[in-house]
Amino acid sequence: MLSKRSDFVIFLFIFIVAYFQSKYIGFYHDDYGYAALSYGVRGNYPEFSMYNVVLFIKDHYVNWGGRVLFFFFEVLALQLDMQGFMFVQSIIVAITIFFTYKTILSIIDRDDSRLKVFILLSFIGIYLLFAKKTYANALFWASASVLYVWPLCPMMIGIYLFIRWYIKKEMSFCRLLMMGIVFFMAAFSQEQITLVALSISSLFFICARSLDGYNEIKKPLFTIQISTFLGACCLLLAPGNFSRLDSGHDGGFHSLLDLPAVTWGFLQDLWAAPGSILWIAAFIICLFTVKKREVRLFLPFGLMALISLSIFYVIKLRYPSPRIYFPASFFLTIFSCGVLSVVAFSNKYFKKYMIYVASAFVVYSIWHHSFFVLQGYYINYPVVVENDLNLKKAAKNNATEVVFYKLPMRWYHECMPYDNRGYIEKWIKQYYKLDMDTKIIYKEYENR
Repeated sequence: MLSKRSDFVIFLFIFIVAYFQSKYIGFYHDDYGYAALSYGVRGNYPEFSMYNVVLFIKDHYVNWGGRVLFFFFEVLALQLDMQGFMFVQSIIVAITIFFTYKTILSIIDRDDSRLKVFILLSFIGIYLLFAKKTYANALFWASASVLYVWPLCPMMIGIYLFIRWYIKKEMSFCRLLMMGIVFFMAAFSQEQITLVALSISSLFFICARSLDGYNEIKKPLFTIQISTFLGACCLLLAPGNFSRLDSGHDGGFHSLLDLPAVTWGFLQDLWAAPGSILWIAAFIICLFTVKKREVRLFLPFGLMALISLSIFYVIKLRYPSPRIYFPASFFLTIFSCGVLSVVAFSNKYFKKYMIYVASAFVVYSIWHHSFFVLQGYYINYPVVVENDLNLKKAAKNNATEVVFYKLPMRWYHECMPYDNRGYIEKWIKQYYKLDMDTKIIYKEYENR
């Protein structure tokens, strides 16, 4: 009972952090297109219904790409309006971080309340120190977050179940079945996560230090491999992928001569994260402590980060996409939090002070995230709300024109129709059920 109560308090703390992180975000760019069932399809689905959602997803799968499972979830969540969507996202992020926290605890496997607090605070602290552009282009953009953030939820649930199977011997058919389902979902998300999911069985094979050890984890590893393979097939073999490649929409492929420049680009973008100094420190410490069992069990997460980016040695991005670093940053945070926790609590003298260090660190991280990452979204948010109300009122009154204010903090939102992206206007009209002849007037908010 006490354990369940403490888990609830921990989850509530994580949820509050996740909620205020997403609270001030609006809809941008193709969010309107997905909400209106009109992005990337050839058919017409003017009214929202489950039947039309299924038809839209099928059309998208055939004509645009295979990333439809999480787009299906997005379409449903977008119908809850902006605040409803962000509330759902907060729950998903909170579940992801909670199971990540439980996974780290299970790997270290020590009954020490101070260690538990240190792991929670240090993980939250590092998580809040990703590069600003990585949050903006992934977590703070609905149609990107469902591909680059949401799939981490089923993946971390699956990894947690595997670790508990291996370390705590919590073995059952239901756990195997759940592993199969969540790893299938993760693999059927987007290519980066798919590649990581396919590699998990091989990466965690290092858990087996002997033939007996392998026999213990043979069933879950086989289940993971089969389910991720099926999920990957559903994603990669979608007819829409080939249609999109033929259209020239994507950036093509790299040559071998591009590899040094691509590597340097990765390093520069990852170093832009304030928390990157802790990722580097963890890798250095790992070199000297890799013989420790707990440290060795965190190695797969460091390798997952590298694998998640490896696909871009082949695929050339058409334009800079900082969102690709979110999965890598998340896995590096697991790796560094785990390694630093093991080392910090291996020394009797240091561990007495670690809670104070972690508390100060998380306070700094929250302050940094609030002022250097979220402040611009906070400033934009009243304008986002006013635009939403204006458009809803115009639709209700069948107005012939409506004012749409430009968001004042330009670098704190994704593309809008006034950014020379006139095609977004059609999606906005479809989403708000405005007549296509309705004139949208774009004004500076300061001049209202």
